[in-house]
Amino acid sequence: MRISIIGAGAWGTAFSIHCARKGIEVLLWVYEENLYGQLLRNRVNDMYLPGFDLPENINFTKDLRDIPLFSKDVVIATPSIALRETIGKISAELSDKNILILTKGIENGTLLRMSEVVQILLGVKNPSVAVLSGPSFAKEVALDMFTSVVIASNKSRVAYDFQKNLHSDNFRIYTSRDVIGVELGGAMKNVMAIGAGIIEGLGLGTNTQAAYATRALVEIMRLGRAMGAKEKTFMGLSGMGDLILTSYGHLSRNRAFGNELAKGKKPEDIISAQNMVVEGYYTVKAAYELSKRLSIDMPITEELYMVIFNGKRLQDSINDIKRRALKEEFY
Repeated sequence: MRISIIGAGAWGTAFSIHCARKGIEVLLWVYEENLYGQLLRNRVNDMYLPGFDLPENINFTKDLRDIPLFSKDVVIATPSIALRETIGKISAELSDKNILILTKGIENGTLLRMSEVVQILLGVKNPSVAVLSGPSFAKEVALDMFTSVVIASNKSRVAYDFQKNLHSDNFRIYTSRDVIGVELGGAMKNVMAIGAGIIEGLGLGTNTQAAYATRALVEIMRLGRAMGAKEKTFMGLSGMGDLILTSYGHLSRNRAFGNELAKGKKPEDIISAQNMVVEGYYTVKAAYELSKRLSIDMPITEELYMVIFNGKRLQDSINDIKRRALKEEFY
């Protein structure tokens, strides 16, 4: 079997290693010229996932046009901010492929989910597109530590085929038909993890963290309900599972971003110093605009947006959250 992977960041590289372990021949597209040269020389991705020797059945390319020529199955692992530009260059050649999207986010401006962006680019009414989400740090997948994820598609055959071909004893894959719910859970957990990082950085305690995680999940479910997702999806791997991992796992970039905000650093300075993309930074703006478009009460998202993009003081934001009007829990 062959599979093409677009994006040699931490997740794309780790996913390549997983596929290679299963005996799949992989073609990994690399954006950065210096990283491409490094991979050719020593087969180690020191830029995004250091410490791992990439197996010999992983091949590398700098030419996107090689991707659709190599395999029928294509995996997209670009940052959300780069997905449209990257896929747009070869969208015609991908229209008849089976596509699995690892990218998590909501596109700024259009407020589209990643699968919606891909479908528009492909120009096909019902393309063979699936999305993967769930609690899965790249480093732990590369280490072959046990991981469970979910693949969702409007076409059951596409989800089942990816499940059958990519499942292993240490990479358990479930399937779902709720594409909206799986994508929203994967995108919004990055936003909520920033708040968890802030709480940790300010030393506000575990009572606060538990209350925050609960209300964060409610807020994600509220958005999902308005967008047509199934509520039970958010109790699964792509919802609660990924929220727990990204909010409290030490490998989380979004949580680390929140920690840095708690130290008084400016958001733009934190982002500019990062080697890897902090997806929550970009998604919080889109999520805030979605809440306004759909008239949904999302106080956590709104306060994070105000802190990150409007310069609101953290203490003022926390005080406004604590002083909100009384209401029933399941409002």
